[in-house]
Amino acid sequence: MTLREEQLEILRQKVNSVLEKIYELDHALIQSGGQERSLSFRFGLYFNQEIGSTTWLNGLDIDLEYNKNGMEPKRTPRRPNGVVPDFILHQRGSNENNVMVIEFKGWWSNDSKENDVIKLEDFIHQEGEYQYGLGFFIEFNKNGADLTEYKGY
Repeated sequence: MTLREEQLEILRQKVNSVLEKIYELDHALIQSGGQERSLSFRFGLYFNQEIGSTTWLNGLDIDLEYNKNGMEPKRTPRRPNGVVPDFILHQRGSNENNVMVIEFKGWWSNDSKENDVIKLEDFIHQEGEYQYGLGFFIEFNKNGADLTEYKGY
């Protein structure tokens, strides 16, 4: 999905606002480590609140670890056996309104970022099947998040 610059900016602002809220309200989850799914869940809850008044996002679905493409598993060129994005803003049952995809990683994780970056690149590629308009890699650190943006290319 091709997003206009003003839409990209709105999404950036909302993601940053949610991250601020997580560090304010759920800092204990971050400090304790090993809580990526809990943080993903909190992110989804707060993000849903953030987008409630944004008309062009009404009717879209927020899903965590959603691995379906219709009735089949999500697959990408570099993940032909299946892939599971951490967070997606989309319309279920269609690839026409794939707005945003996010991968999360915590400071406690020893896993390489490479797999997450590959997923993001495949999901946002505008010649690919999914064509998400925007992707983020969010790394939760003890006192703040590192945010890397991926735009459709």
